[in-house]
Amino acid sequence: RQAVLHFPGGAREAYHGRDEAYKLFWPENIDFIRTAAKFNATIVPISAIGAADSANILLDPLNPHELPFGLGKRILNDNLPPLSVGTARFDEKSSNSIRTPPLLIPTLIPARHYFLFGRPIRTHHLDYRDKESCKKVYKEIQGEVERGIDSLLHAREKDPFKISLLRYSFEQLYGKAAPTFSVIDFNTCNK
Repeated sequence: RQAVLHFPGGAREAYHGRDEAYKLFWPENIDFIRTAAKFNATIVPISAIGAADSANILLDPLNPHELPFGLGKRILNDNLPPLSVGTARFDEKSSNSIRTPPLLIPTLIPARHYFLFGRPIRTHHLDYRDKESCKKVYKEIQGEVERGIDSLLHAREKDPFKISLLRYSFEQLYGKAAPTFSVIDFNTCNK
C-alpha cells in the first residue's frame, strides 16, 4: 500500500489572490477519482486553514501574459528560467494555468494552522469507466473539503489563542503549546 497526497486545485489554489483565501479552484477533470476507482483506493478529504493568514499579500499573482514590458511573452517563448509555476498535468493545453506566486510578506508570528481529516470515501464500488458516477464522487469530495474549511473557520472563532501574539506569549511563558477550541465545541459548531 502507498499513500498519495493530491491537491486538485494545484498552483492555482496555492497562489491565490488577496480575496481568495480558503476557496477551492478545482478543475472539472475527474481523472484522480477515476484513477482512485481503478485501484480501489480510499480517499480521505483534508481541509486546512492557517497558511493564508500567515502572510500579507501585497500583489496578487499574475498570469505571465500580464507581466509588463513583454516579460511574460519572453518567459513563455524564450525558454528562460521560469518565474512561474505551471500545473504538472500531461494533458494541460492552456498556458492560462501558469501563474506567478503572489508578492507577499510573512506575518511576524505565523497564524495557527488547523487541519480536519474528513470521512474516508471508499472507491471499491465505483467503476472507473462510469464518468457520471465518478463525477458524483468528485463533487462529494469537493463538498466535504469545503464543509471542512467552513467548519474550521467557524470553530477557530472559539479558539482562545487564535491571535498569534497571545498564543506566542502563552507558549513562551508556559513552555508548551497553547490550547485550542475543544472537540466538543467543534462538534457543536458542526451540527
